Order: sequence, then C-alpha cells, then structure tokens
Amino acid sequence: MGRLLGKMLFPLAMCLLLTSAVVASDKPTSNEENPIVISSESMDYDTNTITVREGKKMMVSCVFESDETIHKSDLLWKQPNGNNIDGETNPSLFAVVLNERGSKHRKTSLHFSSVHTRDTGLYTCSGRTAGGETFEKTVKLVVLPSIEWNDKDTVKGALLGEPITVDCGVKSQSGADPMIQMTNGNGEPLDEEIWTIAGNEATIDSLKKEHAELAVSCITIEMHQEGNNEEFPVVDRKDVNIEVYTLPEFASDESVQYTVIDNHVRDAVVYCNVTHSFPPVRHYTFYHGDEEIKLNDKFNIFVNVGLIQGAHLKIHNVNENDLGTYKCEANNIKAKSIHTVHLREANAPAEPKVTLVEAKRHSIIWRVDSIDQEPDLPVNAVEIRHLRAATAEASGVADEDISDSYWKSHSIFMQRNIKSDGIYEINGLRHGHEYVWRFRQINEAGFGDSVVLRAKTLDDNDLEMTDSATYTTIPLTIATLLVIRLFV
Repeated sequence: MGRLLGKMLFPLAMCLLLTSAVVASDKPTSNEENPIVISSESMDYDTNTITVREGKKMMVSCVFESDETIHKSDLLWKQPNGNNIDGETNPSLFAVVLNERGSKHRKTSLHFSSVHTRDTGLYTCSGRTAGGETFEKTVKLVVLPSIEWNDKDTVKGALLGEPITVDCGVKSQSGADPMIQMTNGNGEPLDEEIWTIAGNEATIDSLKKEHAELAVSCITIEMHQEGNNEEFPVVDRKDVNIEVYTLPEFASDESVQYTVIDNHVRDAVVYCNVTHSFPPVRHYTFYHGDEEIKLNDKFNIFVNVGLIQGAHLKIHNVNENDLGTYKCEANNIKAKSIHTVHLREANAPAEPKVTLVEAKRHSIIWRVDSIDQEPDLPVNAVEIRHLRAATAEASGVADEDISDSYWKSHSIFMQRNIKSDGIYEINGLRHGHEYVWRFRQINEAGFGDSVVLRAKTLDDNDLEMTDSATYTTIPLTIATLLVIRLFV
C-alpha cells in the first residue's frame, strides 16, 4: 500500500518541487486602482500568502507598475508592527530599491537572509506618487517550523563493495506521518535494479565505482491549512549525493628501484605513486623494514599536489645501510594501502662521448653519445650545464675541479630526454662568449661521470671570416675544446 501511495504521489511531487512551500496560482497582476504588484517564488496569489520553512532565504518583490513619478524614498516595505524596513535595524531583513529590469518602474525587494517563525505576519509595500497619492498592498508571511530529517547528511559514502543506505525519513512536528517520495537526481523514480527500497530508506547492497554519479532526492509532502482555507501541500526536498570511497591503488603491489653508491654525495629517491584513490591520499608514511622513517636531515618526504597523486622519500647521502625494503603507507582517511619498494644498488652510467657539431651566434650544437656497451640500466636522459668562462674562472680552480655545489648555484641547467641521433642544440647564448660545459648521463639509479668542455659562440668577425671562406670548417680559434674526465 505504501509503494502504491508513493507512485500516486510522484506526479504531484514533481509539480511542486519548483516552489519551496506552496503551489502558487497564476501570476501577480496589477490594476488601474492599485499599481503595486507583489511577487515571490513561494507565494499563493489568490490569497496573497507566502508559506516557507524556517531557516530558508527568501526575497519578495514589490513593483510600482505606473508611469507616475515615484521617488526611491517613497517606495518602501513595512513590518507587521508598522515600522519601516530600513536595512539598518535588522541585518537579516532589509529592502533594496532599484528600477525593474526592462522598464522604468520602481522596484523594492524585501530580503530575508534566514526566515524565522517570529517573522510570521503581515508585510505591506507602500508607494507614494509625486502627487501625494498613496497605494499599499499587503502579503501574509507564514513561517513553518523547520523540517527535521532523520539523517541530515547531504553526502553519503562507503567503501567500494560495501552497502550504503539513504534515509529519507523525517521527524514529524504534528505527529502525523508525512508523505515521502524518493527520486534520482533527474526527478525520476529510483532504479530498483540498483536500489532496494524499504519504507523511507533506499539501499545499495554493494557499491560500484559507477555508483559515484548517483544522487537521491528526498521529497516530503505535508498538508497545511491556513485559517479556514483549504489545505494545501507544502513540499520540502533534500538531495543526497553518493560517494564511493576506494582503497589507494598502485600500478603494482611491489616495485624495484635503484640507486648508485660511491664516493659522491648522492640522493636516492623512493617513489610511492598512487594510480587511483577517492578521496585523494592526504597522508603518506614510509618504513625501512619495520621501522617508521622520521623526517630529519637525511630523510624527507615530498607529496605531489595536483591531479597526479603520490609521494616520494628522498634519502640524502645514500649508503649501503639505506638499501633494502621500504614500505609506503598511503592513507586517504577512509582507507589505507601499502606499497613495497626494494631499493637496490646499480652502476652509474658511463661518461658520454661529446662532440662539437657547430657553433652559432646564439647557440651551440652538440652530439652526445653513450659509450656503455651493456649498461645495468638504460640511460634515459642527459644533463647539460653551462656557465660563462669568467664565472668558471672566478671559482679559483681548474674547470675539472669545479665543485658540484658551484655548478648548481652558478650554471644554467637543463635535462633532455635521450634522442636517437644524439643531437642537442643549446640556445639563448650570448654571441662571442666562451662557456664552460658539463655533460653527464642519467639512468634510473642516478648520474654518471662528467665530461667538461669549453666552447665559444661566434662573434661578428667570426661570421665575416666564415662567409668569406671557401670551406665550412670552423677555425680552430673559434672553439677550443678541452675534454676531461671529471669525478664530481
């Protein structure tokens, strides 16, 4: 019987949803005797009554539909006690006067930031023309007690595979059971292949990822009678959005990552990349073996911010004691998952073979080839740094002895993915300037030994000599190369 009553009420509920309280009849009208027109979304124009629930925002418009001149100060709202509404006495109740859009008629809008039961009463819009004629129209505001839902949440969520229930029940103020209808977000009956409906509750037995797009509209219909008038339905609605929470997911449960251990100060990185999680992961904890890693000068954790989820642990000055098994715990507040990383040692890439291809006015073209025959790990990038010769000489040491920290603080840095032809053109250089260059290859484990060179861009004299020469070989005075194996 309850299901049948719900289906009978469904068309009625759909017709009433666009108003917050009552079915309004037709449209507001004016007449020659009284040009004042009052309108509101929740107004019954037959009885000039506005019925709303406590706690809602509301606006009531009053338009003076007459060609007679009326000043702003002569169009106003009066409270039930007869006092003018000035917008200063009560900050939650104020009126704004302006011109009606599309016409020259004056309009004053009465705003309730949140209506209360104490606001129930008669409100009068009064307009006085320049000729001294006064017109008034009164509306009755009825504020019903706020509805109390059994479950006030507007978002319901559960883990993937778990059940979820939406409770559309309300606690009746009058003691009578209100009529309740449940629909989807488009106003249609709930799909009974997805939902199990029992009384005022709708349940999904096992959440799937596609259920994250679902919504349930809880609609209550309460019959209200004002005075001796006929009863009319008051409709309230609460929308509940469904969220499907998931465990943080990784591309695999375990992974192997590499680092180089030698006499250089190197940083190893342990990656914990999350492929999917809802809600997003907010907290990452790393363990070395079974011991939680505490942040200090040696260990630091960096969390990705943006569309890509994940974090990485940076290990400063990595050594043999840092090898082994690491665990990353990803916690999205709703659930957590573990990813295991085995950090192993690997050889660094060999030093590259670097050849000057061509010097130009504002760029230099290099060829960088790998000489590794059977590398432990494939080279995936080449690091190229350069600084002016004067800057290099200011370090006080030979080019091959410049420290890595000096390179980092004074040079221009770029990292390029490995190209099959090995050709790299470096632009943005100053013409006629000599530069010191450093090249080294990079694989998953880290960087290899460096090659340091000097090369000069062309100046105007070089260009004239090149244009006038019958050969295209760059003179030896243009670019001087010094190849040094550098262990930094």
